[in-house]
Amino acid sequence: MVATLCFTIVLLLSSIVANAAPAATATTPPKGACTISSVKVDDPDVDTEGSGCRAGTVSAQFSTDNSLVTLIFDDFAAAIGPDAGTTKKRALCKVNVTMSSPGWAFDVNTVDFRGYIELGKGVNASLVTRWKWVDSKGVDIPGKGNAQKKLTGPLTQDFLVHKDGETSDSETSMCVKASATFQITISATLAASTSAMSGVVQGGAVDSGFSEIMNLGWKKC
Repeated sequence: MVATLCFTIVLLLSSIVANAAPAATATTPPKGACTISSVKVDDPDVDTEGSGCRAGTVSAQFSTDNSLVTLIFDDFAAAIGPDAGTTKKRALCKVNVTMSSPGWAFDVNTVDFRGYIELGKGVNASLVTRWKWVDSKGVDIPGKGNAQKKLTGPLTQDFLVHKDGETSDSETSMCVKASATFQITISATLAASTSAMSGVVQGGAVDSGFSEIMNLGWKKC
């Protein structure tokens, strides 16, 4: 009788668990549902304080589970001090990414920067990224985001720095972004107390390019 009672309890608990747990809903688009058709950069000469990319030097791709989009900048570098040469103290790059994710739209939850940094004492670096969506007529769609990270010397290392994104978006406008162009602006700016101090921000040893990794929060539309 004890065995029968135990068996009955197991069946009852299994039934309760099965009825209490709803089927899991997808939080990211299925594999292969998101594609990137073009990556274009704005003319760097429009920014007289520095340039961080030129045509053909930026790539973008989704991770296999669509939870991340990674941008790699092959020509992104900023330097300050006696050994800076022709490299400017500010690197700036504006990228327009045309992508497709039918039935889905996303916001950026967090941002990681990856590269190499060497800052002498008294040298500061500011990494800033901003993003927005632009419709087919070139008009900004409500809901922009940004992330900023500041680093202070002395510091020398390949780095991976993490920053939560700040967005002004709302749920009602999110799905409008599904067919819009995703525009990302990234900059690295160096400042020093005196002209004798040196610093550099550039691509790291891992993949030789400066990387920006965006963690995405998806919504089914």
